[in-house]
Amino acid sequence: MEKKILIIDDEDLVRNYVRRALSSRGWTVAERPDGASALALLETETFGAVICDLKMPDMRGEEVIRRIRAASPQTKLIAITGSVSNITTPLVPGVELDGFLIKPFGIDEIRELAEKVLG
Repeated sequence: MEKKILIIDDEDLVRNYVRRALSSRGWTVAERPDGASALALLETETFGAVICDLKMPDMRGEEVIRRIRAASPQTKLIAITGSVSNITTPLVPGVELDGFLIKPFGIDEIRELAEKVLG
């Protein structure tokens, strides 16, 4: 599977952090600050995985993830959450995620999860 990842997060700092962690290891990384622009990009490009924040102002991450899963079932989905309490219930009800990251997370954690998901 292609090591091409899309990061969707409204925080510039998070997107830059994840991009640097993965691109320094040879991954192709694209980033979008909101769900609408990410979904538009996904209409023209294919990604092996999407890392999506669950809490964004324009469109909640759960909705973005549901749309991606419906349009591209083979795309691996990783959620970013800021709350450990969310882990007791499905992060995105009705959608099986391939992984998740809890803020704050480390560079090694991002890299290990990306390797696990995409190999």
